[in-house]
Amino acid sequence: MVTRLGVFAFLLAPLLLKGLFVDHFIYEYTGTRFLGWARVLANDAVVYAVLLLLLYLSCWPGIWRVVSALLRLLALVLFAIYWIDYLVIANFDTHLALGDAIKYAGYSHKYIQQIYGLPDWALWGILLILLAAIAALVSVPYRLPAERNRKLPLFAIAGLPLISGFTDNDVYAHAWIYKNVFDYNLTIRSEAEPYSAEFIRGFRYDEAQTCHAEPAQTKNIVILMVESLSAYQSRYFSGIRDWTPQLDAIAANHLAFRNFYANGFITEDGEIALLTGLPPIYSPSSYSDGGSASFAGFYAVEQSLPHRLKARGYRSEFLTSADLEFGNTGVWANSIGFDYVEGHDHPDYAGWERFHFRAAPDEALYLRALDRIAKAGPQPLLLFIKTVSTHHPYLDPETKQKSEEAAFRYADKQLGHFYRQLQDAGFFRNGILLIVGDHHSMTPLKQEEAAHFGHYKASAKVPLLVVSASGHADEDRQFQQSDVFNTLQGMVEGSQCSSAWQGVLWGEHAAPPRFIAHRRGDNRDKVSVFSDDGDYLVKLDGDTTRLGNAAAEPALSRMLVDKINALRIARLSWLAKSAETSN
Repeated sequence: MVTRLGVFAFLLAPLLLKGLFVDHFIYEYTGTRFLGWARVLANDAVVYAVLLLLLYLSCWPGIWRVVSALLRLLALVLFAIYWIDYLVIANFDTHLALGDAIKYAGYSHKYIQQIYGLPDWALWGILLILLAAIAALVSVPYRLPAERNRKLPLFAIAGLPLISGFTDNDVYAHAWIYKNVFDYNLTIRSEAEPYSAEFIRGFRYDEAQTCHAEPAQTKNIVILMVESLSAYQSRYFSGIRDWTPQLDAIAANHLAFRNFYANGFITEDGEIALLTGLPPIYSPSSYSDGGSASFAGFYAVEQSLPHRLKARGYRSEFLTSADLEFGNTGVWANSIGFDYVEGHDHPDYAGWERFHFRAAPDEALYLRALDRIAKAGPQPLLLFIKTVSTHHPYLDPETKQKSEEAAFRYADKQLGHFYRQLQDAGFFRNGILLIVGDHHSMTPLKQEEAAHFGHYKASAKVPLLVVSASGHADEDRQFQQSDVFNTLQGMVEGSQCSSAWQGVLWGEHAAPPRFIAHRRGDNRDKVSVFSDDGDYLVKLDGDTTRLGNAAAEPALSRMLVDKINALRIARLSWLAKSAETSN
């Protein structure tokens, strides 16, 4: 009896944990309790019905041992997928997607080792224990009780799918979180729906640009991309939390963009937007032709910032303390023209404690950056710095406290030191520092965020600071990460261009874009489009890509959809001609 109760509790554990997490997520966002519980039960009832039915049939008297073992193995795979999906939701604020599973599988064991500090022997030991447990579950001949007790469980299992009639997944903006993993993957599958050859041949899209000549400036440029830096963490940028006093003090004395957006939801998206000026809207692709690869369609971009500035005499460097193998980052950075690319294996990091992605803490990274700046010489420098210490799961490298607040307070302190050392070295006499978040933190939206920024914009809101010899100003018009590329290349080349989708951040001809595209991390089959007039969702679905939420006048709707189609078809064309490779 005790054993059966233990098994039953183990089977229900991920369902109960997911229900708790989702209910808390929805409560934080709406202030409503128990809605999450009800939706999780309704959406996951079918999954549990299949799981329990497989186990039930595997124990039927007289069933062949091979068939019984196969049924239990299938049940175990289903149970493992459910567990992993819950862990992904709880840790990364998104579902387990098939593309992500393929993309990150090769690095997942390293990530687990780094998070939990496990040596190789411990990881192998855990794996052997799991294999032994699987073998026991699959091979031991468990059987159902006497015949009179067999029908009741079957009736209970058969009744579970009836609960799914109460899913009602269209009434809530964040319904993705309580969908079951299989329903979610089926929903987002339209993202991979290809365009027909006929559609591509007949497709045309033109976007008017306005360009103005300005005096060219040859300044040293440092772009500091801070992992998961979000507006809500800053009192200055949101008033919601007060975790970044150093950042806020810098913002109070320089150019602060308080209505600024990430173009995507992962680090690679931020790198693409900042360094190529292209919104990270990927082409339709299956998992067998690059659809799960990092940076797919964005390798060897000829008009990247390193290439554009190199033509003006710049040297470009890409600096991080993270493992460059993750996401193929090192190969990509070299492909877009950086003269020097450095990661976690640089000798200067020897002796530093390592954390996520084998990275030394931000303090060590800033020391490396200061050294590279000091050794740059008279040649103008573009230095891109990518931090790691605030990556999820959050940990303060100094105190080892595990909390988001502690991690960001540490990162903020180190950022303040870096800024003051640049000041002391006279960098800002002919230098400019841009501090920007790569994406919103992978945590549930706060109720205050949704109220302050709106349902869709909150998940894309990040700070941008521009630190130079100029005075303080607050910029409240909306801008985006790709505008950083556009403005910097225009500043160096002496011609600033803007369009409905492309802004200029500062200068005599500063202008915000009318529209901003954001690749969503929750609903992968949709792209958010932000404007002062409203927020729109574009449903990705090949030839039938369409506006997926608010009604818009036909001309506006057509223009929004055409722009997203144009971005995706352009990446498809680039994939076809670039012969890029990704490991």
